[in-house]
Amino acid sequence: MASSLLSISVLFGVLLGATFLLRRLRGTAWGRRAVGQSPIHIAAVRGLGGQNTLVIAEVEGHRFLLGVSRGGISTIGRIDGHE
Repeated sequence: MASSLLSISVLFGVLLGATFLLRRLRGTAWGRRAVGQSPIHIAAVRGLGGQNTLVIAEVEGHRFLLGVSRGGISTIGRIDGHE
């Protein structure tokens, strides 16, 4: 009986430790970061089929068109004149 109780206590401690580490590694509120915490804002995402996507990302007031594919992320260009 005592060994079963000890095993359950150890398992519960491991689960609490894993939960604490996940919250520390992934940010606050179970992976959701507070609004305004990140300097990067994703304004739009458009799938092109397959595993290709166009993304408009805003960084410090500047917008960039990015191409995202299985091979990586490429900057296509800077978008000027937005409101």
